[in-house]
Amino acid sequence: MFTLRMVWRELRAAWGRLIFFFLCVAIGVGAIAALRSVIQNVRTALVKEARTLTAADVVFSTNRPWPADALAKVDAAIARAPVRERVEVVELATMVRPADEAKAVARMAELQAVDRGYPLYGQLVLRDQAFSPALLDDGGVLVRPELLVQLDVNVGDQVRIGNGAFTIRGVIEQEPGRRAGMFSLGPRVIIARAALEQTGLLQYGARARFAILLKVDEAGIDPLVTGVRDQFKGSFVSARSYRSTEDRLGEDLRVAENYLSLIGFVMVVLGGIGVWSVTRVFIGQRIRSIAVMKCLGATSRQILGIYVAQVATLGMLGSLLGLALGAVALRFLPGGLFGLDRLDARLTPQASVQAVAVGVLVSLLFALVPLLEVRRVRPLWLLRDESARTSLGGRLRQIDWAQWATVAAVGVALALVASWQAASLKAGLIVTIGLLVVTGVLFATSAAVVRLVRPLRRSRVFALRHAVLSLARPGNQTRVILLAVGLGAFFILGVRLVQGALLQQFSLELRPDAPDMFLLDVQRDQAADVEKVVASTPGARALRLIPVLRARVTGVRGATSSVDGVEGVQGRQGLGREFVVTYRDTLEANETLVDGDALWPSAPGSMPEVSIEESLRRNAGLQMGDVVRFDVLGRVIEARVTSVRNVDWNDVRSGGFMFVFRPGALEKAPHGFMGVLRGPETADGRARLQRDLVAAHGNVSAVDVREVVRAAQGILQNVSLAISAVGGLALFSGVLIVVGSVAMTRFQRLYESAILKTLGAPPRTITTMVALEYLGLGFLGGLVGALGALALSWAVSRYLFDMPWRPAPGTVVLGVLLTSLLVGAVGILASLDVVRKRPLGVLRAE
Repeated sequence: MFTLRMVWRELRAAWGRLIFFFLCVAIGVGAIAALRSVIQNVRTALVKEARTLTAADVVFSTNRPWPADALAKVDAAIARAPVRERVEVVELATMVRPADEAKAVARMAELQAVDRGYPLYGQLVLRDQAFSPALLDDGGVLVRPELLVQLDVNVGDQVRIGNGAFTIRGVIEQEPGRRAGMFSLGPRVIIARAALEQTGLLQYGARARFAILLKVDEAGIDPLVTGVRDQFKGSFVSARSYRSTEDRLGEDLRVAENYLSLIGFVMVVLGGIGVWSVTRVFIGQRIRSIAVMKCLGATSRQILGIYVAQVATLGMLGSLLGLALGAVALRFLPGGLFGLDRLDARLTPQASVQAVAVGVLVSLLFALVPLLEVRRVRPLWLLRDESARTSLGGRLRQIDWAQWATVAAVGVALALVASWQAASLKAGLIVTIGLLVVTGVLFATSAAVVRLVRPLRRSRVFALRHAVLSLARPGNQTRVILLAVGLGAFFILGVRLVQGALLQQFSLELRPDAPDMFLLDVQRDQAADVEKVVASTPGARALRLIPVLRARVTGVRGATSSVDGVEGVQGRQGLGREFVVTYRDTLEANETLVDGDALWPSAPGSMPEVSIEESLRRNAGLQMGDVVRFDVLGRVIEARVTSVRNVDWNDVRSGGFMFVFRPGALEKAPHGFMGVLRGPETADGRARLQRDLVAAHGNVSAVDVREVVRAAQGILQNVSLAISAVGGLALFSGVLIVVGSVAMTRFQRLYESAILKTLGAPPRTITTMVALEYLGLGFLGGLVGALGALALSWAVSRYLFDMPWRPAPGTVVLGVLLTSLLVGAVGILASLDVVRKRPLGVLRAE
């Protein structure tokens, strides 16, 4: 009971000064609770819709037209299974344009051709009407609303898809198997599968997905999927059920939840630094009270228990406040952000319990080391002068092994908490070590910066001299403030610098000599006419038609290792996907030879030869002399690796290929061309070129790189906004520590101000001193963050994106100035009573 009574008395007496304690904790706890709850809510919603997302119980699919023998096997398996319904779907990307020739515009869309029974699960929701398969009869088409705007058409108008004309019968608002906000090459367009042939889009080499959707009795799902998988093992037919979709979604979102919660953990740790700061100053101010309690018979263990219980109480209150903040934040979260039309955004019990536990644990861990100082307080200190008492922790003392052991235990405990949040010991250790390194670097930088301004202590300007002296004030927490403010500035400036470099890199990619349009699926008999259309378009130039084929690696035979079959190849990183390959006899401008005397040996070998991109050697383990087996549109080709190239992927003038064959191996195989060109500069000219190409050859897709770049810039800005929000929270934590520091040193500041005023210092001088102190703190904190941000942007530019580093001095200077003004304004506002208080009342109280 004694401990509880003292906890209550201490909290009641010091409530105003300790409020910043649990505010620091609340930010991180709210972040953990909100992030975990959002992902858990999304996972629950998506798993419930697993059948709708798959649009079937079982899906068999392939990326080429069904071979007769494969289709016969699939049909036989379906006949043996308890299948209730079956529909077939074909999906491909293509160009859509208005039938009205006066409208010179064409847009890429994702075409889906469906049978009458579609959809098996979920609903196809249309605007102002119910869906009926009859809407797709006689050349009907359903489109997304954005396509109406892009093509300037309405319901009832006609559009052309390939060689066919279709009438818009409805506007799609929601469809099974497709979530709002998910990545796509263009708006969805739905037609009847029976009408697909008239479009002429399924020419040889067309990039289409053919799928069979089935509604199956629950007991027959797994045997059917397993049987088809075993039957087509090593081929390009895939079989999956809604259960695999459910498992994959659950696992992906579980990983996302664990790693996003680390962001909240970092926020809690930053709050923990504030807790450590506040606790350290608070204990220093309570030395007299601790000495009195020891005089009255209280033991160090009892006193330590009082303050540990107080910290736990404050940590719990801060955590509960964090839950309230998280719940408020979730109320304003749009479901569309996660690809859902509606999201029941609420705090989940599991996330709330975890967040509170982390908040209380981190509070106790960071407060424990400064709380151990109570063991050093002696009753005799009541008779010593103030300087002896307040020097606690300020001078080098005999090594306290118990305290150092506690520091080590706190570090281990933090690593365990981080591992718990990430559900990975490795990730937890990486985050903890990273935090320790960043904290150490920022602390060292802060100490160096403070040391650099020491000469200003001898300034002739009175206000500046005392402002610099105040940076070393006992209990002023200068380094802690610089750390917190520096972390916030580091996050925000670092993200802005990287974002600016990436956006500038995107704009540089569209330099005058770079292609900004690509033509896909150009057939051999169309090449000459495509060249003619481009040549007749004003502003279009530099067209190159590059022969392309689609191929998969089905085996590798090398001197050191060999793999056989699709499953074995998929175990090699980056080798299991489908590749677009070409053939030529020279290196391109964006390629350099890294292994081999030349691209091709002077004399052809006994088998076809292939050149590989350097990343295949680095990641997939391919080596010079290896024999690679390819499936090229059903034809098996073995080729020997005779050279290794490095491709500059930032230069797309010549395209970029992982595999390049020596001429003579593929020319006779059916293949098409990919075109690269510089399009007209005006929007009207580009739209007219796209329309003319598609009108002449409906299967040709014209991709405008400028639209892709704009989309990529939008994604980059969204990601930057999210990371900047984290930086904003870090900066806000730093501001809280500034306010807490002012509150904890308020009485000392009032006394100094009273002395100065008594000696004749006017209020303007006191205000100038406070302003210079906190403007200087903000400037130094911003400078520390800016140095870290410059280092981050250099490392990211150099090692992650392999692009030139652009320091952007204007952004750096502006960031430092804004940080200085923010911290200065907060410090001045928090110190108004120091400026206004009359000296007589302060000196009487002292």
